[in-house]
Amino acid sequence: MIEYLYALLLWLAVFLPSSSLASLLAERGKGFAGAGIQGAFLILSLTLISLLRIPLGFGLVYLPHAIASGFFVSLALNLGERLLPGEKARVKAEMPEGLLWRVLLLLILAPLAEESLNRGLVEGYLLSQGQFRGAIGFSALLFALPHWIAFEGASSRKAYVTAGAFLMGLIVGYLFAFSGSLLTAFAFHSSANLAGFIFSLLNENS
Repeated sequence: MIEYLYALLLWLAVFLPSSSLASLLAERGKGFAGAGIQGAFLILSLTLISLLRIPLGFGLVYLPHAIASGFFVSLALNLGERLLPGEKARVKAEMPEGLLWRVLLLLILAPLAEESLNRGLVEGYLLSQGQFRGAIGFSALLFALPHWIAFEGASSRKAYVTAGAFLMGLIVGYLFAFSGSLLTAFAFHSSANLAGFIFSLLNENS
């Protein structure tokens, strides 16, 4: 049990200062908060991973599985949300202006940062302590919870988004646990965000 408390403290050591930085940067204009929190996630997570000597790999064996499953599971979740009554849940934070900056944030920086935190640091630490199922489930839970905070809208919509994030966290957690590769987790997350991004663009133009 102590391993999970320690993993939670590691997650908070990254999440809390990163959130504070994002709040300060939000005052400077659109897009700063998102880039700020993700950049802080990445730097702090990699620093702790290095200090704790958490073993990480970068193998390519599961890469095709990660890309395909991330895209199609995300697509299914986005399609499912359309069946819910009420307005679609919206991200509270302002997205950066310009298509290129949005692509860089959603497809590169956010997947790298969030997977470094949730899979590399939290799950990687728990796996190094001999946990397996618990490591996958706990990292998925910590990945999902901020989605409730980050989105606004009807409670049913927020619950759907949060549950969807938990499901995605479980899938990518299994891929990471079996492959030991942070690159696999990044590919899954980036592919999932790509499906959601395409879906949102199609909705904007419809």
